[in-house]
Amino acid sequence: MSVNTVTFANGMGEALAPFLIGIRSTGFFEAYVFIPIMTGLSIFLFLRIKQQTSVNGSFDGVGRLQKWLGLTGLYTMCFLATNSTAVAFKTLIIEETDYPEMPWFMALVSPLHFYITSAALAYMWLVLRNSQKMFDGSLALYVQLALCGGYYIALDRLIYEPFDLLDLTSGSSGVFFILWFGLINCDLVRRFRLDSRPKSSGLATA
Repeated sequence: MSVNTVTFANGMGEALAPFLIGIRSTGFFEAYVFIPIMTGLSIFLFLRIKQQTSVNGSFDGVGRLQKWLGLTGLYTMCFLATNSTAVAFKTLIIEETDYPEMPWFMALVSPLHFYITSAALAYMWLVLRNSQKMFDGSLALYVQLALCGGYYIALDRLIYEPFDLLDLTSGSSGVFFILWFGLINCDLVRRFRLDSRPKSSGLATA
């Protein structure tokens, strides 16, 4: 397939053209291909991080339900990190998007997904480090900024979109997003609340 037959969303897509076209030729960008692959990768990441939390005490001192909720939130971020990365590369190619016409924000779709990936990775790193040093506080603020954006999208869907349980972009997804991001937010607060005790880390801390 020639580069000339592909329209890219922005300069990043043009710079990565050979890589993107090579990946596209394998059929990876089809949802039924990349979702199972990236979901499998997310499960692998989750199991590795979960194993580390039993060493660094990331979920020590919490009840069984709170630990289960924390691990659930952790897996969702693993899932988000891997699948958002695939979508970020996918949306660098205009023909791979679901928009019937070119929206004004087309060039921003891929960078936004890379940002989502980075926030999910930052949260995963917080769990791995289980520390309260300045670097960790900066990561927490970075994740919090992303969560604020998520809350905005959730409220926008609640206010302006109709409710349809079968439509992932409807108002009902706003309820899901608020609960999901709230779960992550609760864990952030727990990790950095003022009365928390010093924590040990299974990794070297900065």
